[in-house]
Amino acid sequence: MTRRECISSSSLATATPTEIQGSAWYPSLIWLWPAPIAGSDAADAAWLEVNELLHLRPGPAFDHGQILRDGLDRARSKLEYTPLATAFCPREFTIAELRKVYEVVWGTELDPRNFHRKVTGTSGFVVDTKKVRVERGRPAQVYRVGNLRLLNPPMLRPGLALTR
Repeated sequence: MTRRECISSSSLATATPTEIQGSAWYPSLIWLWPAPIAGSDAADAAWLEVNELLHLRPGPAFDHGQILRDGLDRARSKLEYTPLATAFCPREFTIAELRKVYEVVWGTELDPRNFHRKVTGTSGFVVDTKKVRVERGRPAQVYRVGNLRLLNPPMLRPGLALTR
């Protein structure tokens, strides 16, 4: 599963030491892609978690660190007001599986009861399949994606609050 959209485009005189370059950046939220292969101008290629990449020293070249931070912020924001996280769950999923997507992208643990209440209380976000899955502990209700396109009210990341 891949989701792409243009986050930014730029033309920076400082893009490289020898020339001005224009660029458009399309970050991808990727789930289970094959291993990348280095091209003719690279010694190696690898998938890295964005937080790992941002903490490498030396960091990303030129303005790439800012581009990554902008993309990460965009992905985190999209989860607040769209059901995008469901695209990274199996066709039928538990609320715990959906919560894990939010936790990974937002980089924080979420209260399971509050998350369950918000997700199931938002009409059209998820649809109850009337099935249960038993893996460990008590059986978990199974859901599928609903027809909702925008979450209203949004599901805000911990630490953020709506201002009026």
